[in-house]
Amino acid sequence: MTINGKVYDWADVDFKVPGLDIEVQEISYDDELDQEAVYGRGNKPRGFGTGNYSSTGKISLLRDDYHKLLAYCKAKGVSFFKLQFPSIVVSYGMEGEKTVIDELKMVQISKRSNSVTQGDKSVKVSLDLAIYGGVVQDGVEPI
Repeated sequence: MTINGKVYDWADVDFKVPGLDIEVQEISYDDELDQEAVYGRGNKPRGFGTGNYSSTGKISLLRDDYHKLLAYCKAKGVSFFKLQFPSIVVSYGMEGEKTVIDELKMVQISKRSNSVTQGDKSVKVSLDLAIYGGVVQDGVEPI
């Protein structure tokens, strides 16, 4: 392990939606598998059970990129919340290193938030994402 070497930063992150040319200012995503301890006699778990897998995300983009997204909806003839993305690719790549790809599968927008405040230097729109197909990280399926 190199000490004081280059680590990933925002310049190393790329966001791609097939057929759409937008830049995001922020992206976050998470996934989880519900798990619960199962008890029998005594106070120690005798095993565990798993429940549902879920994944969500959020992006923030500048207002002009949001307008491109609206134009994309118009061109596809689909309403905003019915828009589906089969795949969103987030890649992490540094010079001299292997590019690592996270794929968000079957994504729909579930919430949009618009906010403008006096003194803002830029106007952003935040979009919550429902990720129905899961988050595949570097080719590893979540479940």
